[in-house]
Amino acid sequence: MTASPETFSQRLFAPVDIASIALFRVAFGLLMLWDMLQYLLGGWLESYLVTPFLFKFPGFGWVERAAPATMKLMFVGMAIAAVLIALGLAYRAACAAFFVGHTYMLLLDTAHYQNHLYLISLLAFLMILIPAHGALSLDARRKEQLASATIPAWCLWLLRFQIGIPYFYGGLAKLNSDWLLRAQPMRLWLAEAPEGRLRLPFLREPWAAYGICWGGLIFDLLIVPALLWRRTRIPALFLAVAFHLTNSQLFAIGVFPWLMLAALGLYFPPDWPRRAGLVGRSRRKLLTVRPGRRQSARAQPVVVAFLACWLGLQLLVPFRHVVYGGNVDWTERGHRFSWRMKLRDKRGDVQFVAVDSSSRKAFPLSDLGTVVSPEQRRMMEHDPEMMRQLAHFLASRLREAGKGDLEVHAVTAISFNGRPKQPLVDPAVDLARLPSTADPASWIEPLRQ
Repeated sequence: MTASPETFSQRLFAPVDIASIALFRVAFGLLMLWDMLQYLLGGWLESYLVTPFLFKFPGFGWVERAAPATMKLMFVGMAIAAVLIALGLAYRAACAAFFVGHTYMLLLDTAHYQNHLYLISLLAFLMILIPAHGALSLDARRKEQLASATIPAWCLWLLRFQIGIPYFYGGLAKLNSDWLLRAQPMRLWLAEAPEGRLRLPFLREPWAAYGICWGGLIFDLLIVPALLWRRTRIPALFLAVAFHLTNSQLFAIGVFPWLMLAALGLYFPPDWPRRAGLVGRSRRKLLTVRPGRRQSARAQPVVVAFLACWLGLQLLVPFRHVVYGGNVDWTERGHRFSWRMKLRDKRGDVQFVAVDSSSRKAFPLSDLGTVVSPEQRRMMEHDPEMMRQLAHFLASRLREAGKGDLEVHAVTAISFNGRPKQPLVDPAVDLARLPSTADPASWIEPLRQ
């Protein structure tokens, strides 16, 4: 029998134990503090400051880099905000500050894009709206009216949904012939030795790559249902822990495995921290037993509308590559913000050439090291749009140097997932005159094999 809308609404706004969300808030704040310290003390911040050129996201060309001192101050501010989130002190303001700073960092340069950076910004935004400071927080101790043992059920399900999206869409993206039939690019990476600390001899065997590819696909598609179902929850927990710990050793993906490990508790019954004695039994009564107030009837339609819009965007945005056409892992159109993780390996050569329009004389532009960092150059070799942007920048520098209005072409030879090298962009096209809305079919070479 189908549940009525009224029954659904009641379930959506029914109070559930706040314990698991409060604990996740603490873990999120501590992990973000650790991540910000990596930028401030580990040299990561310098990667945003040393190059004169930044690659722009479509529609965000207006996002500019601040002065070095301002950038450092901003990261210090995000570290402080992370501490406040963990403590639950000025919680909503801290979440808002962290969200704005982190999203600014994310949108500065496409070369630094990582799926977990996108996820962190999404979670920081959602936590502005979720009253996760009702327990285990200094706010709840300072203001008794904020203290609560419960939270509306939609808060828990929204976080479960957002954490589950990377798993599910990561699994969908693996449903391709390279991953399933060729075990690529995993086979290439394992044969060359993982970039992390885990180097086991059997990982170089072909069967290991196939096992990881098929196992990763099944894990991504089924782990969330397995965590939610009581009968499979404990085995799924051990499997997820093993999966993320292995990833932390095989790949240099920063805080991502630890964030996903911290989120696993959200898929257990929401009162599990209380029953496990982790919260609620302290003499300091950090977790109150006073029931929380129900969401007001006036606010409920607004919440439902927001949830519908948010879920719709999260479900549809990863499919935008269908509109662009072509192989998304080759063209890169629609690759970002789509949870397409560890699916492509591109390596080869990219040479920019300046051409005089009248005489057709050409000369190579070989000083890219003064324009982009090694990391930016490596990512540019993946992405035709980044090549187009850099061509515009190189042409402007040539004009400033008094060398006239020259064409800029890119001669490319790129190997995709172990295939023979082929051009990624048409070498006859002047990239410096291509607009950002250029049809990709007209200047990006199709994947031939």
